[in-house]
Parts: sequence; C-alpha cells; structure tokens
Amino acid sequence: MKKTVVTMIAVTMALSSSLTTFAAPETMAGGSVFDAEYYAQNNPDIAAVYGTDKDTLFQHYTLYGKAEGRQAYASNEGSITRYGVLLEPGDENYLRAGYLVAGFDYSLTPVTENVYYTLEAGQWVEHREPLQTPRVSDPAADFVRKDWSGDQRYQDIRNEVIEVMAGRESETEINVESRVKYFCANQQDYEEFYALLKNLSIDLVKEGIVNNCYMFNSYDSSDGILLDLYRPIERYADILINSDHLQSRESYDKHPEVWAYLRGTITIPEPEPYDPELDGGAWGSGW
Repeated sequence: MKKTVVTMIAVTMALSSSLTTFAAPETMAGGSVFDAEYYAQNNPDIAAVYGTDKDTLFQHYTLYGKAEGRQAYASNEGSITRYGVLLEPGDENYLRAGYLVAGFDYSLTPVTENVYYTLEAGQWVEHREPLQTPRVSDPAADFVRKDWSGDQRYQDIRNEVIEVMAGRESETEINVESRVKYFCANQQDYEEFYALLKNLSIDLVKEGIVNNCYMFNSYDSSDGILLDLYRPIERYADILINSDHLQSRESYDKHPEVWAYLRGTITIPEPEPYDPELDGGAWGSGW
C-alpha cells in the first residue's frame, strides 16, 4: 500500500512538472492577439525552423499559420460560425484590407486635436482644439466579431454573393447592390445592420468565396437628397468584391497589419523611378 502511494505521488509530481503555464497573450500590431510561447510549444515543427523569437513566430502565424488553422494562443472559446469559420481576434484586419484595396485609406493613429484655419488680417491662422474623445479613421472602429449566420438577412446577402460569383473568375472585380432591403427605423437598426455586413464580409473571405470584400450600409439617393444618417428609410448593402484599386507602395507600407489578409491577391506597384524633370527640372519648380 505504501509503495502504491509513493508511486502515485511520483507520477503526480512528474505530471505537475510537465504542465506549462503559458505567458499572457499580447496584442500585436493591428490588434491580433498572440502568445509566442504557446505557439512555439504547440508547433514544434515551426519552432525547430524559426526558433522562439516572438516577432518571427508572429510573422509566421500571420503569413502561414493562421491559414493552416494553427492557434495563436490558448483559448477556451472555440467560437465557430455555422460555416466553420473561426471567430478570432484580429479578424478586423480583413475589413481593413477590403477597405484599403477598395481605394480608401485609413489611419490607426488617434486624432487628438481638431485643426482649423481662419483668415485674419490677410493671413491664415491655424487653430488647434483638443478633442475630449480622440478619434481614429478606422473602418474597424467599434467593430465586434460575432456570428450573424442565424440572421435571415445574412443568409440572403451571402447567397446573393455566391450567385454573383458563380461562373466568374475568382479575381473578377464586382460592385453590386444587394436586393435584400430592410427598413432602418433608428440609429440602433443602422448600427446593427452595419455590424452584420462587416462580419459577413469577413466570413466570405475566410470561407474562400471572395479574395477581399467590403460592404456599405447604403440607400437610394437618386433624387439627389442627402438624408440624415439615421433617418427612417429603406436601406440595402452596397457590396464591393475583389477590388484591386492599386495605391502607391507607400500607402501599403503604412498598413502592415493587412498584409496577411490580402492572401496574395493584390499586386503592389513598385515606386516609379525618380524623374528630375517632374520635380522642377532646370526651372526649379514643380507641377
């Protein structure tokens, strides 16, 4: 009996010593949550090649590991959508990627001042007023990752996209107005539908149905009247799919958080060679 107890204690001590307490996950550039220690220990094949440097492992995760289904940190949530799409921190970068290649720009640097100018005595005078609440120009601002697949509007718009993509090359750029209408009665309705659209656009990319996607909460403005944002009116989704509006390389370099989410579908233009004639030439003045 005594020998059995000693054996059980020894086994317990061995198991205890083998348990690992992982470091707390960190929020990396772009909002992705990552635990380098967890990633290395749960992917020994990766650690054997890349080592245990945090930045190197995170780069592997964003470029390859995420697409391969590797987990960035220990999580008990395991929240999966109906279509097998994992809800992960950092998915907001799919939104940013779609917004960027649709031809728009954004900034994650908070704006802390309101800057304006007045003409005084023939001179423009700059004024700066601190903002009570700093703001960011971010398409993913206030975004919450959620499973909307049980909403009929989600299903109908998703089916529309699949129908539009049928028989087309996957790289085809499409701009389509959804046939799915809803009546927006107030600000809550507006924000709810926008949340649905943003989550759906991410799901479509992660499912591999489209390369990139961005959806707007839109309405019919053919009469030329600009309505209040939350005024009661019938609205729909304006859908941009597989956009490839190339900007300068510098504009992409500003947004390293979206590189892993463009999935190799965008060709980044090389900078044009410097031409002194376009920079003033002999006359010393630009355009």
